[in-house]
Amino acid sequence: MPPALPKLPSLELVWLAIPIALVIYALLLYDTRRAGSPAAGDDQLGIKTVAATLSVVGTMVLAEGLRGFLQVILTFDDFWDKLKAALPSLLVGTLVVVGTGMALFARTNASQYPKAKRLAAGVVALSAGVALVPALVTFLDAVFEWPSWRAVATALATVIDAGVVFTVALMVLGRLSGVRMPERMAGGGGSMRPAGMSQPLGGVVQPVQYAAAPQGYAAPPAQQPVQQPAPAYSPPQTQPPGYPPQG
Repeated sequence: MPPALPKLPSLELVWLAIPIALVIYALLLYDTRRAGSPAAGDDQLGIKTVAATLSVVGTMVLAEGLRGFLQVILTFDDFWDKLKAALPSLLVGTLVVVGTGMALFARTNASQYPKAKRLAAGVVALSAGVALVPALVTFLDAVFEWPSWRAVATALATVIDAGVVFTVALMVLGRLSGVRMPERMAGGGGSMRPAGMSQPLGGVVQPVQYAAAPQGYAAPPAQQPVQQPAPAYSPPQTQPPGYPPQG
């Protein structure tokens, strides 16, 4: 008898990816069918569903490899063995995420209709954010009890892993959703200053030194203030003694 086919690794990811793909496709299809939708002419729902699902699965594999890599760095316990165990997930996850963004999404109309990207980033952000809450609880329990540095480092690696994935996915989701952070004020500090005045030095506002005029340019003469003539001085008139005062 021929040997049996080898079991696919991480088969649970396949069963997890199927409902994710169905939900993403259903939401994309609903968006194209609703009245007045800007994505009514989108005819690439299938390929973008595949790309979005692969992005989610690749990010999960990447997060698993990153967690193992952080645990190795923090504990140095069986360094080479655990590092070799974490590198495949780290490399494959990175390859899938980057390849999906540069090879699949880049060849579709995702720049015109970015809803598939938003859905993928939302799924990753939600999953990592939910995983971050119990990870923080486990880390604090390990810190308070302190059974060993290995246990604390393992919990810390999970917190860092979930926090990094959540932050990056949330930033991507915000950028795709049109969320813009407020621009920093020029000069730093966030303080508003009147135009033409430099940053305060020692509590005194210093005027801005403007650049000199280019050669060949004659600066207009400064306007002199108009001086009003002083009134003429008239000494008081006195009358000789003995004369009655004038009416």
